[in-house]
Amino acid sequence: MLPVTKDKEARRLSKVKISIMRNPKFALWSGLMTVGKTKVDDDCPTACTNGRDETYGREFIKTLDDKELAFVVLHETMHKAYRHMAMWKHLYKEEPRLANMACDYVINLLIHDSDPQGNEVKLPDCALLDEQYRGMDAGEVYRLLKKQG
Repeated sequence: MLPVTKDKEARRLSKVKISIMRNPKFALWSGLMTVGKTKVDDDCPTACTNGRDETYGREFIKTLDDKELAFVVLHETMHKAYRHMAMWKHLYKEEPRLANMACDYVINLLIHDSDPQGNEVKLPDCALLDEQYRGMDAGEVYRLLKKQG
């Protein structure tokens, strides 16, 4: 969790994380949300995780409403839950951009399915979502993306 701060974006991020943890629909992920450090960084263009710690771009946070920010928080948490950085390390070494896209397609479908009406979380415009990857793991999606060139 973020330390107490006067930083507006960090406070907002913390507030959104707490609301997700209190929501029965997403409470399962609350333990993972407390693992690692969470920081807001001026140099991060969007959001990312190294598999433990999470970084959120200050300007990126400003572009999102609370439901979109909640989606992004769950997105980074799901990367940790599915151990994407470790499980697909060989893909990240081969083509990091494609590996990340493949993992994103998989978890974004799961998050979207947990709240399809967008009552608590909303897919940001920049997020990857495609039904053709339903039921696949990140390795399968990666191979398809690589084939598409």
